[in-house]
Amino acid sequence: MDMLSLVSGTGVALKKVASTHGGEYAGPCPGCGGNDRFRCWPNDKDGRGAFWCRQCDKGGDDIQFMVEFMGYTYRQAFEAAGRSMPDNYTPAVCRPARERRKKAFEPRVFESPADLWRERALKFVEKAHVALLENKAELSYLAHRGLDLQAVKGFRLGWFEGENGKGCMFRSRESWGLETVLKRDGRKKVLWIPRGIVIPTFKKGEIYRIRVRRPSYDLKTDKDSRYFIVPGSGMEAAGHNPGHRAFVVVEADLDEMLVCRRAGSLVGTVALGSSTGKPGSDVFPVLKKAVRVLVSLDWDKAGRKAWEWWKKEFPNARFWPVPEGMGKDPGDAFENGLDIRDWVTAGLPPALTMEINHGYQKPEGMSHMQELQMLLSKYPVTIEATLDKGRIHFDPGFRHRGIRQRIHDLFYKDEDIYWYLKMYHPDDVISGDNLLVKDPA
Repeated sequence: MDMLSLVSGTGVALKKVASTHGGEYAGPCPGCGGNDRFRCWPNDKDGRGAFWCRQCDKGGDDIQFMVEFMGYTYRQAFEAAGRSMPDNYTPAVCRPARERRKKAFEPRVFESPADLWRERALKFVEKAHVALLENKAELSYLAHRGLDLQAVKGFRLGWFEGENGKGCMFRSRESWGLETVLKRDGRKKVLWIPRGIVIPTFKKGEIYRIRVRRPSYDLKTDKDSRYFIVPGSGMEAAGHNPGHRAFVVVEADLDEMLVCRRAGSLVGTVALGSSTGKPGSDVFPVLKKAVRVLVSLDWDKAGRKAWEWWKKEFPNARFWPVPEGMGKDPGDAFENGLDIRDWVTAGLPPALTMEINHGYQKPEGMSHMQELQMLLSKYPVTIEATLDKGRIHFDPGFRHRGIRQRIHDLFYKDEDIYWYLKMYHPDDVISGDNLLVKDPA
């Protein structure tokens, strides 16, 4: 019996999340439960398969799986597998557990969503976004968590109510570009998407993942998860402002968006999805090169335990939870009165936050936007501002340190200017001629 069949026999449904080691599958652990803790590689160990749970740390091959989760003795497991038990048998060690002890961390390479999935997902996100803009209750909830109307529009957050009188929708998996999956009774498994706040993730302008935050009234049992990731989504950790020199790492997408909205001119942001999440091959090298990584995991036992890995792997990291007594995450802390920008600033080195005059005299009676327009019109400077980039380009011959510093401060330290130019300004390259345009949002 192959490894996927063994896992399925315990009532656990797995989904393919990567192509590493011949295919990697994920789902809840048959032993300790939870979401997305269990990993399975059906083609590993010469086709016998391998598994590992990152929570309870159990792992091994098909024999070990039958012993750990199906109540077999080792001899019974070998008989069930149709193999003879060797003399002096030593249980197999799973690949991740072995590599974790012997090798340096290697960030995972994640697959991108299928083209058809992206097409369906984008339509779903766009429709949900329109619905959220008409939902005062959910807009109020997000505003209390620091995501105002401008953030809702900028991040394209949405609301899905369900359809046909039900708080969910059903589609064929094939209609979204997903592979066919058969249930134990031979019928095709369908794609299910529940009601809730729709949280899209974009990478390089393309839809990459959809996470749904389900309302409390739809969580009927302890097994119902608050967050649901639409099958077919990309699973790499993601965020905003990858060109910055400092980053804040959080668990939840909404917290990442909150920090981006309130302090995005200072730092890049990354959402892991959980305390045990790790940056993949796209994000890992970016964080390695950063001047400072503020690791803001939830203020609980799991967050403090996960910090040990970050401390070992990133010498540039600092453990930076929200202040004690203000909640477990940035969203809670914001509701309790924390100034997110001040909290982030306090964790950064002075070189990234201090203002230097260099002889420049600030004009009186001008707003920051008017001052920036004046400087861009007068000097050979342009600003490149897109969802993925925020850079100032000075003419190589322009050496006035005071003016260079002032333009830098106006763009990177005024949150409203930074947010507007990156999220809403219609042009990607901005000069004095096109800076002041009517807000298209």
